[in-house]
Amino acid sequence: MDWEEIEQAAAVMIEDLDLLLKRKEIDRAYLMLLQDVYRKYAEIGQILLSWNHPDITEIFLSGQDAFEKVMDGVERQEPVSEVSDRLYEFGQRLLMLRRCLSMEEKYFIIIYGINRKTPNYLHCLDLTKTFVMAFAVKDKAPELTEYMGIPVIDIEQVQNLEYDYLLCTEEPEEADRYPYEKILNLHSHIGTFVTGGYEVAYERMNFYRDRGPYDGIVTGLSYIRQGIDLDSIHGHFLNFAIGGQDIFYSYQMFRYAYEHAKEPERIRYAIVGLSPYIFQYDMSMTDYNAVVAERYYSFLRRMNHFAGAWLYKGAYHYAKDRLDQIMKEDFEEIYTTTEEENFLNYERNLRSVVYDSSSLDEKGIQAEKISIEKEYHKNYPETEAFNIRTMREYLDELKQRQVKAILVMPPMTKLYRKYMSWDMYQDTMRILAKLQEEYAFTFVNLLTDLELEDKYFRNSSHLNGAGAVKVTEYLNQYISLHERSGSADMGR
Repeated sequence: MDWEEIEQAAAVMIEDLDLLLKRKEIDRAYLMLLQDVYRKYAEIGQILLSWNHPDITEIFLSGQDAFEKVMDGVERQEPVSEVSDRLYEFGQRLLMLRRCLSMEEKYFIIIYGINRKTPNYLHCLDLTKTFVMAFAVKDKAPELTEYMGIPVIDIEQVQNLEYDYLLCTEEPEEADRYPYEKILNLHSHIGTFVTGGYEVAYERMNFYRDRGPYDGIVTGLSYIRQGIDLDSIHGHFLNFAIGGQDIFYSYQMFRYAYEHAKEPERIRYAIVGLSPYIFQYDMSMTDYNAVVAERYYSFLRRMNHFAGAWLYKGAYHYAKDRLDQIMKEDFEEIYTTTEEENFLNYERNLRSVVYDSSSLDEKGIQAEKISIEKEYHKNYPETEAFNIRTMREYLDELKQRQVKAILVMPPMTKLYRKYMSWDMYQDTMRILAKLQEEYAFTFVNLLTDLELEDKYFRNSSHLNGAGAVKVTEYLNQYISLHERSGSADMGR
């Protein structure tokens, strides 16, 4: 029994349900027809479950539960009207199943590639819009005839078939052999624009499922992202700090969170992570500026000063517009949830690493020195002026929304502080002091005020889990200070 035959069987069952719903009593004929419906349902169920498709499985099992309620009502000898109500519920599940299986007005899809992510990609397909004709693989083994109940063919056979899209779950080889307008590289789209940045994908996944209400929002670079322990902080905070996040994107992330959060008016605090070089830093103009598109564009629609923005925007919208034809609504967020365990394992590993500078030999120390000093090879007056303007906009918005700003310079190891540029640090402090004259924010300078041992770091500049708890306990004092007096203190 193939896909179309199952759809036809579902249509017959729906006709039988119409007959049952018209009957006025539960007699022998009623019971025989009811049993026949369930026999057919169980028969197609064996095939549907073998496909191992999450959506179809969920619909089928919910229909099975609904039918069990029907039989329970029959056994209890409930009035036919009450049994019919339960039968109607089963009928709704059957209609949902038929819509998934219907061949009418569907896009015919061939899926290129079978790998560990294929089931996750398939989970994002809207089966009410699509029909998967086959999986296509290169150099197909003779014994590989089907996958998830769907035929598997060699990629060479694709050219002989009529289809709407070749949906790629891995990078297609010799892509120029296929019509350009028919190739949909889902793998590339997800990897570039959705999960290209682990931290953005992970935090957006959390925000997708929990919109608050929040007491505060954290933004900034990786130093503050990994320096906050959400289990220890006072209140319910959203951590939207991301590795590489500059002032511009810190501000944009706060705005996004505020505008999409549940009960945004309850947000009282904004913790903004800084670095000694923060005003000389523009992520969109760094050597790895493509991460701007990978991490942010799909939801912020901003690329700041990224020179290749037009190319990435075009690639994103060209793919997204066509993917929207066949994928579920919010498929980008849905896919991210399928990678949750990987994200969580990565996060645990980062938090468990313990740094030990005493174990470094001369070569290791020299490598650290070069890496640290490279972060301060910056002299960009235009970037500094832009960042100062952006910070003012950020602080103005916080003031307008009556959100208390806590600007934090996270701690660093002794080794990092030895080789960092203290001249650039002093320039940053002068900018902050001037801003402090205009805005009422609290500045928490943990770079100079909190000296931690190496065991609280995972490398020379990033805290581990134990360090995050230490820093959060320290920050809690400032949150409490706000609650008591609402004062704004400039740290030294």
